[in-house]
Amino acid sequence: MYAIVDIETTGSSAAHGKITEIAILIHDGKRVVDEYQTLLNPESYIPSNITALTGISNEMVEDAPRFFEVAKEVHQMLEGNIFVAHNVNFDYSFIKKEFQDLGGNLNLPKLCTVRLTRKVFPGLKSYSLGRLGEHFGIENSARHRAMGDARATAELMDLILEKENGEIEFFLKKNSKEADLPPNLNRQVFEELPEVTGIYYFHDEHGKVLYVGKANNIKRRVRNHFSSTDVIFKQQLKDKIHDVSFEICGDELIAFLKESYEIKRLFPKFNKAQKFPTAKFGLYHYVDGSGVNRISVGKVQRGLKPIKAFPSFDKARSFLIQFAKQFGLNPEHCGLPASLLNYHGYSYDSSSEMGLNERFANALKDLDAVGDSFCLVGKGRDVNEVSLVLVEQGKYQGYGYAETSFAIENIDNIKDIIHLYPETPDIQSIIRQFREKRQLINL
Repeated sequence: MYAIVDIETTGSSAAHGKITEIAILIHDGKRVVDEYQTLLNPESYIPSNITALTGISNEMVEDAPRFFEVAKEVHQMLEGNIFVAHNVNFDYSFIKKEFQDLGGNLNLPKLCTVRLTRKVFPGLKSYSLGRLGEHFGIENSARHRAMGDARATAELMDLILEKENGEIEFFLKKNSKEADLPPNLNRQVFEELPEVTGIYYFHDEHGKVLYVGKANNIKRRVRNHFSSTDVIFKQQLKDKIHDVSFEICGDELIAFLKESYEIKRLFPKFNKAQKFPTAKFGLYHYVDGSGVNRISVGKVQRGLKPIKAFPSFDKARSFLIQFAKQFGLNPEHCGLPASLLNYHGYSYDSSSEMGLNERFANALKDLDAVGDSFCLVGKGRDVNEVSLVLVEQGKYQGYGYAETSFAIENIDNIKDIIHLYPETPDIQSIIRQFREKRQLINL
């Protein structure tokens, strides 16, 4: 038996939105044999744009039952049936979240009529419910209302059942993961993803990049994005994905560097981290009114250049703790409580005040020192090449690939084969993370 479901909601994400209307049609494979429909009080405000789309206003749901009041009826309608919807993960994620909030669970096999019609009726210009209705002559006098759309989906399911040739059986196999794929993504695109290290891009219907990610196994990571356990996290993203592309990097370090660069270059809508400038905190040196040298952590401000920048306060303070330990600095002069340094294994000896200014001068000199020049060597995109990351005088230059026989003799040789990329605090953090893990050649 199929439970054909449609809901109306206060928003597009189950993490923040609530259900305002639900309709369920029980289909035995030949016809609809039972139905259920009700408005729901979402216990939250319905935005005006949602009311304009659905016609459901705050006044209409004021006296409607809340979900917990109808949860038993909804569960009885769904239990033991196959959950069917047009873009199934959207409806499923909202209802699943409602049951989770009540301490229950929803675990049903799913069918997506978007994906099914793409398979059974390939080549159509659009697979939206409205466009499919126009194409197949399915009348829907109550579009964007739960029962109107549920009835249209049921008629579409009739057409699918008439023509399908084993597609439903395949979609229901647990290892097919068909219901987890984005509704607008061709399964062949997913199947052709490689199981290697690289970066991947999610694209919308116009080819615009929505999200950039990195992975040691591109196919497995993309599958995890689409898994049923992740529906609340990225349902809005899944609905918009029409294509997935990738670039093989070979080495995880290159994947990290490329991902960071691409996020700042493309500014994808669904990437939260790394999009904005990350030098948010810095170390500042000053001499107080008593002539005492001091270092403090502060926010990066225009016109005030720090002696060293960091993406977060915690990273800046962690560096300062190690810095104070390394040069034997007075924690008070670094804005650090002695208890914090004690926790990190450093107890300042106040009898060592002699020579403090000299130690401070050496510490500042170390910060100003020109950095090392070196090359990090990692895996290539195949067994016949290696990846090279070049750092010159402490500044990241870029990366490239060379044959395994390439002679890494000097900076000029490496510069001939690398692509130049800008440096950011993120990049320096990535290089520090991998410096001890890769073959390092000093230049």
